[in-house]
Amino acid sequence: MRKFILGFVAIVVLALVGAVFYIRFFSVVSPQLTQPIDKIVPAELDGWRVEDQPLADSEGMRAQVSKILQFDQYASRIFRKGPLEVVFYVAYWAPGERATFDAGGHNPDSCWVNFGWTRTAREYSVVGKKIDGHELLPYEYGVYSKDGVTQPVIFWHLVNGKPHVYETQEIGWRDGLAGAIERVSVRLEDFKKFGLNQRREQMFVRISFPNQNMEEVWANPDFHALLRKVERLGLFSDSPWK
Repeated sequence: MRKFILGFVAIVVLALVGAVFYIRFFSVVSPQLTQPIDKIVPAELDGWRVEDQPLADSEGMRAQVSKILQFDQYASRIFRKGPLEVVFYVAYWAPGERATFDAGGHNPDSCWVNFGWTRTAREYSVVGKKIDGHELLPYEYGVYSKDGVTQPVIFWHLVNGKPHVYETQEIGWRDGLAGAIERVSVRLEDFKKFGLNQRREQMFVRISFPNQNMEEVWANPDFHALLRKVERLGLFSDSPWK
């Protein structure tokens, strides 16, 4: 019996090692993204004031954030025109680099809330929003508040250019053992959807609007033009990259 148990354990371990080896080295496909992220999200734009927004307040914190997220490319920029203020944050992972949850789990529901923000509104997989006749991919929407600042946010986690939503994530993930237990169902959800190939090409896009009225933002032609300017992020159903 002892030999049987040891043999069974060895088979399981070898199967797991083989699965990891396959995922890491044999399931990678050619990336669809053809332009650098910091070129798609422009550093200069006629009629707009554009500035880079650091990932964190200090060099040490920025290094820590980069270590946690482990993205291949990113851009974080603030666009201002008249009363309109729009903050673009985009992180990109090439095929084979990060598991889907490791990329998509870092969203406002978790990261912002765990850093003291209060979520006051949330909508999932919002569909039917059109910009100049072009339909946006289904997006996530939330409103978050902290220290007198209210930020409506729309965001996408794109896996191979398609929105991926964790339907069981009604609230943000907690830290520690409780959070790890909560995330088990999500990892199973990813496995059911993607199988062994968990490390696909991914992009996380977050657009926030500090103290802005979203009805006015959606009606603003300047915002429409800005979204169309970054269409190669793949945010529209007819985008060149999706």
